[in-house]
Amino acid sequence: MGIEAILRTETREEIASVVDSDMVLSRAAASGRLSATVLLRYLVPWGDAVFNQAQAHDLIDDIRGLVERNPDSPLSRRLLSIRTLAEQLMAKTHSYLWFIGD
Repeated sequence: MGIEAILRTETREEIASVVDSDMVLSRAAASGRLSATVLLRYLVPWGDAVFNQAQAHDLIDDIRGLVERNPDSPLSRRLLSIRTLAEQLMAKTHSYLWFIGD
């Protein structure tokens, strides 16, 4: 099972999501490819991580750096989809970006 990214309100109402059915993000997290990032290093395939509006800028920076180092890869394409959620997180108060492992 992959790591699904879900943007939610504070009452857990889903705003938008990015699925990881092919486990691109999950494999990257398990392999240590995210270990040099500020926030994405906390993703694990077997657990959950939650980021808030104050962390959105760091999350976007993490994504930018990984995409620059891995252009046109499956991981970059997945991260670009997640960046859209992070940008919405930055703009919307009382929202949270959940990364849900198994």
